[in-house]
Amino acid sequence: MQRIPRYPVLLLAAVLAACGESATGTNDGDGLSAAEARSLAAAFGAQDAAVLGGFGAPAFSLSAGESAPAAVTSTTEFTRTRSCPLGGSVTVQGTRVHTGDRATRTASHQFTATRTESACAFPARNGGTMTITGNPGTQITASHAVTNGVPGVGTGTKKGSFTWTRDGGASGTCAVDLAQTWDPVTRTYTLKGTFCNRTVDLTQTWTD
Repeated sequence: MQRIPRYPVLLLAAVLAACGESATGTNDGDGLSAAEARSLAAAFGAQDAAVLGGFGAPAFSLSAGESAPAAVTSTTEFTRTRSCPLGGSVTVQGTRVHTGDRATRTASHQFTATRTESACAFPARNGGTMTITGNPGTQITASHAVTNGVPGVGTGTKKGSFTWTRDGGASGTCAVDLAQTWDPVTRTYTLKGTFCNRTVDLTQTWTD
């Protein structure tokens, strides 16, 4: 049975967790440290995975005697809200467009969504609380196609900004501008761009 891998934008959680060796930048006064930015990036990725993880991967297999239907396109609008670790919430709202043709074993996924934090609170690395609010939010896009049963290279972006406040009064604004690619054949993942004034340039391979 040929299946499209689970939508690879969800890989962001694991990959961003490893950005410590690939993210560069300087502390800007009371701004976020590299460790704090890395921790937030991983937490954001994990939240996105939890929100979007309900979208499964379609199969091309047919039961005995079942004929292949014509190519179909489906559009799903969704709004999903999750609680944050220490209060507040994050909402991901968007559209998923899926096209598929069992006869030719081709398919594609496209996601367009907005992630918005509402007083979303996380534990600060040195104790206390860090609270995140969308400014206004982060745009998430991703696309991936399969041709003749062979998964192609997928792409995704995350762009936007959020504000943060830390116990003690420190606050600031973080910009997010990340681009990712994943190649299911070579199992290679790349992530490039900036997160909270940190340059990210990461290439990794993965295994099942």
